[in-house]
Amino acid sequence: MLRMMTLLAIVLVLAGGFAPASATDTAKQSATAHRVHVIVIDKMQYGPMPTGVRAGDIIEWTNHDILEHSATARDGHFDIELKPGASGRITATAGAIEFFCKFHPTMTGTLAVK
Repeated sequence: MLRMMTLLAIVLVLAGGFAPASATDTAKQSATAHRVHVIVIDKMQYGPMPTGVRAGDIIEWTNHDILEHSATARDGHFDIELKPGASGRITATAGAIEFFCKFHPTMTGTLAVK
């Protein structure tokens, strides 16, 4: 049994199954991995804006309020209607993303995206 396990381990190593990732491979994976950032809506306001958002990251709005809200871009890029308990997502683009709730226009926010 030990001999068979040893042989299997050798085959996996030769096939690349146990090859350690290089620093370059790890850096590439980190650079291309997109994160999800959540903005919670509750008590008629958007929660804290996430930091460290990069272009290509996902922004998710989640409505914890009892009223319907929206996340509507001032430039018209997106308009997400959020019933109570609902969530909606966009892919972030670089720049300052200004948004508001079209049902409650005093609810506003700006998200900085690198």
